[in-house]
Amino acid sequence: MLDEGYIVQKTGNNDRRQRLLFATAKGEALVAKLAGLQTDRINRAIAGIGPAGTDTVRQFLRAMIDRDDPDKVLEKILSSSSATAKEKT
Repeated sequence: MLDEGYIVQKTGNNDRRQRLLFATAKGEALVAKLAGLQTDRINRAIAGIGPAGTDTVRQFLRAMIDRDDPDKVLEKILSSSSATAKEKT
């Protein structure tokens, strides 16, 4: 990943033996692309489950989100699922 320019390595401020890794713009773009692909897969799975299983899926995804506001993140995922489903019809 270093050689391909996805991350850069810097020495630590307090301990120069540390090797801190940071994503470059190219690395951030890769993360966004992979996250988008994964979100698309989740959205297709949700669409295939139907209304009866949606609540269970919502609870599962909410439990998987490690953020300060999991409801906001989950709403974004599920709203993009609706948009994706509408675009395909």
